[in-house]
Amino acid sequence: MKAYADTNFLARLYLPQLQNNDALALVAEVRAGKVELLPITWLLQIELTGALELYVYCGSQGQYPRVTREQAAVAHHDFESDLGDGLLYEMADVDRQHLVRQTTTLARRHTAKYGHRTYDLIHVGSALELDCAAFWTFDRRAAQLAEREGLKVPARLKSAMKNLR
Repeated sequence: MKAYADTNFLARLYLPQLQNNDALALVAEVRAGKVELLPITWLLQIELTGALELYVYCGSQGQYPRVTREQAAVAHHDFESDLGDGLLYEMADVDRQHLVRQTTTLARRHTAKYGHRTYDLIHVGSALELDCAAFWTFDRRAAQLAEREGLKVPARLKSAMKNLR
């Protein structure tokens, strides 16, 4: 099975404040060879970097979770290390024109009715373009969009979303 892990999912792997046993269990399936390596697009890589830094900013403003610069640096390092060792991730190239077409179609089909954000559309569009069968996220709206488009969101993640803020 091929799965796509979005930024929300990846942040829960690398920030101790957000860690989630359900995410860790799914990643263990990849490491055990039960699930194909997770594709990482250039956009996903950039968005994760931005998300980790945004957590630092939000923490400095008194918001939860409180992420320090040092914790973000460790998260960046650990992600880059995992990306480099080739045991969890593989870099994936999505044709830009196909992705634009896919994302535009998703936006026209779903955004006015359900309020989906651009990055959710891009992530689901990427998953579809990469022929993924599953979509790993802790974002309710992204999960709903993925399911509307026929991608499977693991039950354990849907259950975990109910307990998140």
